Amino acid sequence: MAIAIVSAGVRFPHARTLDEFWSHIEQGRDLSARVSKDRWPLAPAVLQDPAREGQDAISHDRLYEISDWRESAERLGLDAEVLDGLDPLFHLTLGAGVDAWKSACHQPIDRSRAAVILGNIALPTEASAQRAYAWLRKVSGDRFAQLPASAQLAENNDVASLPALFLAKVLGFGGPSFAIDAACASSLYAIRLACDDLLGGRLDFALAGGVSRPSSLYTQVGFTALQALSKSGYCYALDARADGLMVGEGAGLFGLKRLDDAKAHGDKILGVIRAVGLSNDREGKLMAPSSEGQLRAMRSAYEAAGWNPSDVDLIECHATGTPLGDATEFHSLQSLWQEASPEARAVLGSVKPNVGHMLTAAGAAGLAKLLMALREKVLPPTARFEEAHPTWNLASSPFRILRKAEAWPLPALRSRRAAISGFGFGGINAHLLLEEYDADRDLPSLTSAFAPSKDHEVVLLGMVSLGKDSDAYLKVKNLEQAPHDRVIEAFTLSAQDFRI
Repeated sequence: MAIAIVSAGVRFPHARTLDEFWSHIEQGRDLSARVSKDRWPLAPAVLQDPAREGQDAISHDRLYEISDWRESAERLGLDAEVLDGLDPLFHLTLGAGVDAWKSACHQPIDRSRAAVILGNIALPTEASAQRAYAWLRKVSGDRFAQLPASAQLAENNDVASLPALFLAKVLGFGGPSFAIDAACASSLYAIRLACDDLLGGRLDFALAGGVSRPSSLYTQVGFTALQALSKSGYCYALDARADGLMVGEGAGLFGLKRLDDAKAHGDKILGVIRAVGLSNDREGKLMAPSSEGQLRAMRSAYEAAGWNPSDVDLIECHATGTPLGDATEFHSLQSLWQEASPEARAVLGSVKPNVGHMLTAAGAAGLAKLLMALREKVLPPTARFEEAHPTWNLASSPFRILRKAEAWPLPALRSRRAAISGFGFGGINAHLLLEEYDADRDLPSLTSAFAPSKDHEVVLLGMVSLGKDSDAYLKVKNLEQAPHDRVIEAFTLSAQDFRI
């Protein structure tokens, strides 16, 4: 069984549709600009003052922002006063999610078996920051009088988890909807979790992807302090000039169904997910990625799909424009391809010089790019790319990085194939394999990429507490029969048996 991507909804810088987004990608446009006037409570010049040594500061005031984030209450079926009071993060989630739902064949779907699984970063947003400003004014008086008033709507207290639940409620979904923060790998993790639930028979439809619109002042100051923000004010991903990342914001959600259901419903299938490999770095360093951890995620995906790495034509790299991160990822790919045939070649690319690093929505932007490349049968360029670092020896590697778009020829014995990586802070790794849908070619079933093997019962270690005087206990079932990698640790407040 395979997972079909049957729809997509996007809200990216200067792009509210996939077609608008693809136009920027194909033309290699860099959509960064100076922050909009009055968006920040402090003028950028104040934060760039050299006299602020030891205080919050920024390297520059350039980013990839969305200014046209407001959605129509009538279109969403919401009270206008409620929608107007919601943080922009809700608008992006609702707009992209409703687009993805409406563009799928949703009439046959039982909404009680549909859910939203959303990657969303747990950072301050504009509305939640405004509530903090109100407290600062209350305790400090005139010192913070210039800060904006609090956003009073209660929903803005919970901007990490509530957008996913809000979207599910608007669409009438009854399945288990939630948000996760797996840092910059969140979108791909959310998609993997949705695939697990679809293949496990717990859902029949899922909207999965990522959203990111934290306070841009917070991220600008934060990444400057971490020395990760580009000093030049431009993203040079995969390029020798790379000097740091550039923050973007946006949302991308994808409608997912089991492939058989998508075909039966008559959906337009944008692509087929063949596997998603996950891993965590063992070193656990915040800003220093591990090639070993990246390779485990990649290899698990290829093993599950039954592919060789050289079966892939296009690889959307995580590549954010940080010298260490980009170099580590390139060398991981070189290691992965060591056994590829000499003539095997793949195009590497990154969407981040187009629309920025969207953090928890980064994978959503990259996946949207791959889906459009499959639809248009075009290998897209990487914006601003001139040449890779000389130590990479790109010319003698099996990889190319394009400055201009090229036609994507159909391989002789298979469909067009692509891959995308998402690597988060601290070593949270994901690698997704995507295939063009071709009704005239047989797609073999997925193996254990998403679902546990049926050869063994899954073991649950459940901790149960029934009250202050009750004994907590561990319940273990068929432990001697289960392979160690199938043991799942979980905590629950009931004494029921669970099976995955």
